[in-house]
Amino acid sequence: MAVQHNKDETPMADVTGAIGPDAAKSPNADHVEDLEVKGAPAPEFTPAEQRRIIRRIDINLLPILGIMYSISLVDRTNLGLALVAGMQEDLGLAVGDRYTILVMVFFVAYILFEIPSNFILPRVGPANWLTFLGASFGAILIGMGFTYHWGTMALCRALLGVFEAGFLPGCTYLITCWYTRFEVGKRMSAFWILSVLASGFSAILAYALTLLSGQQGLKGWRWIFIIEGAITVAVCLLGWFIIVDFPAKAHKLLKPAERQFVINRLNEDRGDAEKDEVTTAKILHHLKDWKLYFWAFNLMASTLPGYAYSYFLPVILRDGMGFNRAMSQLLSGPPYVLAAIMAVVSGWLGDRYKIRGPIIAVHQILTAAGMLITAYAKGNAARYFGAFLGIGFLQFCVPGVLTFQANNIMSHSKRAVGTATCLIGGGIGGIIASSVFMAKESPHYTTGIWVTFAISIVSVSMITILDIYLWKQNKAARAGKVLNPNVAGWLYTL
Repeated sequence: MAVQHNKDETPMADVTGAIGPDAAKSPNADHVEDLEVKGAPAPEFTPAEQRRIIRRIDINLLPILGIMYSISLVDRTNLGLALVAGMQEDLGLAVGDRYTILVMVFFVAYILFEIPSNFILPRVGPANWLTFLGASFGAILIGMGFTYHWGTMALCRALLGVFEAGFLPGCTYLITCWYTRFEVGKRMSAFWILSVLASGFSAILAYALTLLSGQQGLKGWRWIFIIEGAITVAVCLLGWFIIVDFPAKAHKLLKPAERQFVINRLNEDRGDAEKDEVTTAKILHHLKDWKLYFWAFNLMASTLPGYAYSYFLPVILRDGMGFNRAMSQLLSGPPYVLAAIMAVVSGWLGDRYKIRGPIIAVHQILTAAGMLITAYAKGNAARYFGAFLGIGFLQFCVPGVLTFQANNIMSHSKRAVGTATCLIGGGIGGIIASSVFMAKESPHYTTGIWVTFAISIVSVSMITILDIYLWKQNKAARAGKVLNPNVAGWLYTL
């Protein structure tokens, strides 16, 4: 395939799934530059052998990353569960906007440290960096269980944001380094499903931990932080022994011929023909791409209702629907079962039919509808159905947007910048959630509900605009009028 490119973009070939000798000419497929492959013969594996190699990668890569991220998400969002378990009274969080501040400071730190973290990971290695981050925020979580002033808790939340900032970008970056464009959607959903289920069952775990109230003279909400923090540290330290490196360095996982096979298929998919060093000039160049900000807004519109449900659903169940403390925690969990199912189904559909935007748009519309039902329906059954609808269709949006972006980005430096930029949008969604879901409007949160609804509608409109633009670019590329972006035969994913 003839490939033309400029100095700022590493070319990407169209997806064919073939493994041929031309693929071996490119020594660089997301850290493939670390392995000398010029002139290497293309390994020949039967289709069954190829499937076994990919399955081995799946088993060794996705479960541990999914478990570690799910724990980090539980650590991030257990604040609402601790609040209804007694933290509000003990730390005086009903005064003014103290609880809102606790939620917000996390996301400020989270946003500031995402891009730096994503550039440290390839330098020190995914196992080293992700383990360090996980063990660090686990230790901070343990410390949160021993805080006796809301200001100290705010400091802990800010530090939690610093160390969690690089975790999801790092996991996403590593996963996209291993798979071709139309394999990554279902893998991102599989990775995400563990975090979805963990979010649901974290409420049940939190309730169980509150039963330890009085042990060692500590209240139940403190045990939520202490035990979950200890679990985080233990799992992340274990992860150091399991997390696989980038394809070129996966010596323990794959034999040389198998590594060559993986490298070749990535080159065939993305056409990374030359080393793509990260420089300040390239970062600034990539940040000029307006599409990055559309995807960042889409992710913001996805995380906003997600954080709203995580932080405020227990409060709505307790104060708005009249359930007691135990039931408000337990009822927070079941909607995430539907969310896990929808994440798997939609991820598979996206890969099967090679579309992203329309599926995300449908999920965001149904999420917005669910939030309105939760807020305004008459009767607890109808309002709880709204929570099921909102949470059930919401959770696919994050892996969906990340995959949508990854499918349309080429070059390693742009992938790193794009992933971090997109997830900064996700962090901004958390800040908005903490600002518009105001304690004084509890448990109805009128402002928060309508702001979330409006942003969701804008996001759907932006997806429509983006898909129309990409469709026109593909049409022009098929007619030979343009090269997307300077690569012959390459088409955007809608």
